[in-house]
Formats: sequence, structure tokens, C-alpha cells
Amino acid sequence: MAKERIVPPEDFDVKLEQLKKAALEGRLIERLPEEIVTPEEVYNKIRLYVDRIRVYVTPAFSKNIDSLWDEIFHCEELQDSLMPSNKARKFKDFNKYGLMGIICVLRNNGVYEVYSDTKYDALLEPMETDSRYRRFLGRGLRQDLCLKVRGIAKKYKL
Repeated sequence: MAKERIVPPEDFDVKLEQLKKAALEGRLIERLPEEIVTPEEVYNKIRLYVDRIRVYVTPAFSKNIDSLWDEIFHCEELQDSLMPSNKARKFKDFNKYGLMGIICVLRNNGVYEVYSDTKYDALLEPMETDSRYRRFLGRGLRQDLCLKVRGIAKKYKL
């Protein structure tokens, strides 16, 4: 394996042709700055996403659904389930698997109407075929997180 060396700007006296040659040979590496995503950006994207299923909110929660989601967003225990991770390349905006688990718990506790996973998936992921996230609508969350979501839902029922 060839050794690599970071060249500081003051030592950079390489000709343009040498850079082109290195790029063509696959020896030129560019470091991209890591994109920092704030929790508020993630929550705003999730809000837009779950607004697609607002038509399924039950009357008992219709007035308080936004407050309910705000409390879920700011619950420390649930934040890891929603934030994108470095390892999950698919989740650049938010963790869809974690969000689907939360929606499952909310649906089972009367916040959303009980319809098939396919109906929810059609609104959340508008595609011609089923998405890979549909099966996670029925899985729920770990027991400790499930109890946390249930507790939040109980507070907002009319």
C-alpha cells in the first residue's frame, strides 16, 4: 500500500499537469467537509413527512397532533431513533426506520386510524411499488421507547 501525505498549502508547488495525471490514475483524493445537521432541521423534515398522514389522525388527537410530535422530537430518549447516523447512508434527512416504529406505536395507541401498512406507505412513500420501509410500520420500537411514546400519547388525548 502506498504511503499518503497531506500537503500543506505553503508546500504546494505541483504543476497542473501532474494533478490531472494523478486524478486520471485515481491517486487524487479530495476531502469533503462533514455536513452538520441540526436537530431542528431534522425535525422540520420529519414534520413535512408525517404531515402526509395527517388525514389518518383520529378525532381524539386532531387538535393536539402538532404538540404531540413536538414532545416526541424533544424527548431525549427518542432523539436517537430519529436522527440520521453516519452508518446509515440511506438516511440523509432522518432515520425512517425509527420514525416508522414511532408511527406504529402511535397508530396502536389511537393517535392514527388503524389501516393497513400499505395505505400508510402509499402516503408516506408515494411510489408505484411498496417501499422497503413499509414492513417497519408494523414492528414498533424497543419496549422502553414504546412506553415513552405511549406516555406522551396519553397526555394529548382529548
